[in-house]
Amino acid sequence: MKKKSPKITSGLLAIIVVGCISLLFFSDRGLISLWELKKEKATIQQEIELLRKEISSLKRESEKLKDDQDYIEKVAREKLKMAKPGEKVFRIE
Repeated sequence: MKKKSPKITSGLLAIIVVGCISLLFFSDRGLISLWELKKEKATIQQEIELLRKEISSLKRESEKLKDDQDYIEKVAREKLKMAKPGEKVFRIE
């Protein structure tokens, strides 16, 4: 039986190691892909938190618009530019 030369064995081993390391980093399930997914997850979680806060704020405003007559009047005056009958509105620019 012939013994393989150490150069061929070392070269083959080096190629296998380089291949495994490149797969570890650059494959679909590699470290770089994992890092990008974690970054995307963090961004999405921040967006979800902002949307939850916005929903909460809109629910509070909805409750105010159902029950609070003073708030309804304020919204009508500020956003809808409404006035009570007989009331004069002065616009200052």
